[in-house]
Amino acid sequence: MENFTVSPDKKTVFIMGAGASKDDGIAVQNEILDKIIKGKFSFPPEKDDSVTFKEYTKISSNINELVNIVFADGAQKNLSLESLFNILETALDKRENIGGLELKKIRLYYADLIKGIMYATRIDSKLEDHKVENFLDGKKQPKSPYTEMGAKLYKQYKYGKISFSFVNFNYDICLDRVLLSMHDKKESESFDLDYGIELGNYALEPGRKLWFGKPRSRKMYLLRPHGSVNWLFCRSCGNVFSKLTRQNKVADIIQSTKCYNCKLSNLEPYIIYPSYNRIYENKHLIQIWLRTEKLLMEADKWCFIGYSLPEADRYFTYILTRAYNYRKAVGCNTEVSVVNINRDVFAKFGTYFNKVVKYECTFKEFTNKYFSAGEGG
Repeated sequence: MENFTVSPDKKTVFIMGAGASKDDGIAVQNEILDKIIKGKFSFPPEKDDSVTFKEYTKISSNINELVNIVFADGAQKNLSLESLFNILETALDKRENIGGLELKKIRLYYADLIKGIMYATRIDSKLEDHKVENFLDGKKQPKSPYTEMGAKLYKQYKYGKISFSFVNFNYDICLDRVLLSMHDKKESESFDLDYGIELGNYALEPGRKLWFGKPRSRKMYLLRPHGSVNWLFCRSCGNVFSKLTRQNKVADIIQSTKCYNCKLSNLEPYIIYPSYNRIYENKHLIQIWLRTEKLLMEADKWCFIGYSLPEADRYFTYILTRAYNYRKAVGCNTEVSVVNINRDVFAKFGTYFNKVVKYECTFKEFTNKYFSAGEGG
């Protein structure tokens, strides 16, 4: 396999799917429902943590009950998270019962399933594992491929032109941690993170626990079309807040928190649930999608890592098709690379793009053997 090099003269967009976080211990899409059903969530509760234990038990018990009510015996072996959401969402949209399962109960199951996703996709690793400065001298090898990629980029581009961006479809915050650790008080030495939206954090008073400033000129985009486990949304003022490197604890999700801005509503998790009926109507999501399309149209290189073009992401497939054909129409070549351990995935990409460069390996192997950052300047 050929080397993949990020260079200052070519704009690069990395598109991250669930397979990218596999080496960090995060469940991929087809494993999340199984973890919820079996109650195998991240951060097992301590002996004295009765709140978490009760919540984990309740969620697992309720989703098992839902599956047993709606589906055939033994269905959970072949049942996908998308299929389960599709049925619940359709019933809610039509305001119909499912047999003897009343709409009120369906809403409760739906809420529990969302919580289950949050609990199943949090990370167990320490914050230190994702700080690039801990691995710049080469004496210590990072556990996470995100950190290894980040350290290589930061070492070469600390003072140079930032020519790379990220689109992340995962809920976890591994990549966020890595990119946020590149921040420096000196703008000339900093990589500021830009989520592509005006976060509510920007308006908080300096010194507040959750405060961080707007990205300055030396910034890189991390776009999250499906939200994040550390994003919170207020339905009253419409703000989205990021807790940065701190994940929502079980108690946070159960007890809720009043909006940091208007104090009118409880903040809610902000993730787009996996289903074939995804609708991106929220103003923040619309901005993120517009920025995603713009980045793709401007980028010379697209690198898909652990992303498999799932059928549920039909809108993103449309965006990719538009951007790719736009670039082709104006005479711009797009280099498409795919990093995936599943060789069947390469055929999907070959349907849409010419000359796909294939890396049949894990993200960790890719960053260790094939990934490099060119000289900045």
